[in-house]
Amino acid sequence: MVDRPHSDAQNLTCELAQHVEDTVHEVAALAATRICEQVPSYRDNADPGLREDVAAHCRDVFDTFAHSLAQDRFPSRDDFRITGNHALRRVTQSIPLADFLQAFRISQSTLWESVLEIARQHPDLQAAATDSVKFIMGVIEAGSTIAAEGYLEAQQFLLADAARAARDLVDDLLAGKTPTVGSRQATLRTAGLELGSAIVVASGLAASDGGSRQAIVRALGVTGADHTRTRGLIAFRHGEFIGIFPADDGSSDTVTQSLSHAFDTLRAQRIELTIGISTVHRGLGAVPRAYGEAVTAREALSDSPGVKPLNDLTSFEYLITKRDDTARRLIDPAVRRFVEDDLAADRVYIDTLEAYAKANLNAKAAAETLYVHGNTAYYRLDRIAERTGKDLRRFDDVLDLLVAVKLLTPHARRDTPRGPSGRES
Repeated sequence: MVDRPHSDAQNLTCELAQHVEDTVHEVAALAATRICEQVPSYRDNADPGLREDVAAHCRDVFDTFAHSLAQDRFPSRDDFRITGNHALRRVTQSIPLADFLQAFRISQSTLWESVLEIARQHPDLQAAATDSVKFIMGVIEAGSTIAAEGYLEAQQFLLADAARAARDLVDDLLAGKTPTVGSRQATLRTAGLELGSAIVVASGLAASDGGSRQAIVRALGVTGADHTRTRGLIAFRHGEFIGIFPADDGSSDTVTQSLSHAFDTLRAQRIELTIGISTVHRGLGAVPRAYGEAVTAREALSDSPGVKPLNDLTSFEYLITKRDDTARRLIDPAVRRFVEDDLAADRVYIDTLEAYAKANLNAKAAAETLYVHGNTAYYRLDRIAERTGKDLRRFDDVLDLLVAVKLLTPHARRDTPRGPSGRES
């Protein structure tokens, strides 16, 4: 067998490249069909323009291969400039990165089959087809890398843009402004919210360092073990996340369950949250009031990790949680000294007082709760009465002491284990 001169081999390669260019539309259409049949996120996608988008991307990549083959050079990054635009569209079409790259591989396999078919129809091009493998590999290597980079860049851009849009929309709702811009109204509808919707608002803070916003957003979007998604808006402002959720069933229970699941998920990742949840309100105009309730519920946890619906608070707890400065100033000086001294010590008298109140002013029952002798409980209660000037047989005086304790206690004790609902476990 006589070797062809190099110029003849190059001519045959150019001829192969021309055949590829001549069939690029047909092969791209076939590749798009295979992708939309074999990859679930493409097959089940609701975007009617997806298949033509995929075919256009395949044509661009196949043209890149043909030009590289004709010019006897490996493709460069400049040859894939259009890939970034296709990556952005795939992100907006809800195509996962793994599926995007699988689609790229299917298209390259289809391209290689077309080259083999050209060689079968034109036996004199078989050697050129074999040599073209290196160019196909170059397209796969460079193209898939640039496609992945473009996808991730587009994803980050859209996430940042969505986060800004959500924050601006939440800011407007907190300020009592009704969204009038079409794009913001569309965002509301996507979140399952209408102007007259029943809503629940949540306010949360990371109770420990190391919290990741992305991890929090992912966790807050999961309602339970079935991993169905929660509708609503989530925005971050100065270290606080604010969630506005639809309450279609007229109850805050579904949102509470969702956030409790998120709390458990994040705790497993060593991210602790303190979350307060409002009662149900009607209409987006009620967001400022609902947000105030969520903050009050969160503050009831006193910075301890947990999830606290406002519905869990009694009227008394709600009033005390407000911690009004005037109420603090009205505390009797003797009572203030007693509470502050005992808080600085071991709380033995405060714990006894609280057990006595829970036992309906029954000292013996309080002693049993505290695992102390009855005489010890009586002694402690006498000391409280002496130091405060209060008569612990009178409900009003006991209530006055309990209010002082609540108002003067800066934080709940952090060593108390708490369950997802924020209650002691």
